[in-house]
Amino acid sequence: MPSPLAQRLSTSPSTSAAADAADTPMKQPIALTHPTPYALACASALLLLAGSAFAGRPLNVDDASVNDKGKGHVEAWVTRGDGVSIYSVAPAYAPIEGLEIGGLIARENETKLNITGLQAKWRITPSQDKGCNVGAILGFSRVSVAGASANGQGLTGLFTCNGIGGGSAHLNVGMDRVSGGDTTSRWGLAYERSFGGITPHIEWYGSEGSKPTVGIGVRGMVTDSLQLDGSVGRGDGLTVYTLGAKLTF
Repeated sequence: MPSPLAQRLSTSPSTSAAADAADTPMKQPIALTHPTPYALACASALLLLAGSAFAGRPLNVDDASVNDKGKGHVEAWVTRGDGVSIYSVAPAYAPIEGLEIGGLIARENETKLNITGLQAKWRITPSQDKGCNVGAILGFSRVSVAGASANGQGLTGLFTCNGIGGGSAHLNVGMDRVSGGDTTSRWGLAYERSFGGITPHIEWYGSEGSKPTVGIGVRGMVTDSLQLDGSVGRGDGLTVYTLGAKLTF
């Protein structure tokens, strides 16, 4: 039997519930090649994936820092919402100082939704232990489902201030566009603070034409190179959970 989310998609081409299950803000559907109800509903997942879905786990709001030159990491997580699970893997590597290249592969087995992405993240000003710095992200994504596909592009400005109340605050402002659709705006605010090896966070983010999502999460270091993390978010009547891990090298 189809999940509740699959039933909603098959009966409502205008809903963006699949985007919420992918832990993304709601968006209006856009035109696709050979559109289907699933494709129209899932296309909105592109928009955030082209922008802030590459944010460091378990946040959706990204910081303005990058890996040190020659360092990298691989993140893997599962997203669960309304009976649907999406599995994601995102590697990243810094070939030169201040620049990080990242990728993304995500799949939802029930609707055969596939998402791939590539981004370049630039730390424009140096990170500071007590102070602020800025960065930017240029991202590209592709979604395919039920014989339909679409491409998306996103540009995000990043602003981080460390040393605020013993923690760090992050602000994201971005724009996204899917092939055949209009350009839409996106924003996000987050605050995180470490307590020993545990770092909880709270965030608030949204996009043009959607209701904001409020989320909380926590990450912790198991070893010097292995992180475990999780989050829960609530927006537009849907609760989304994530559980993941991060390996640095």
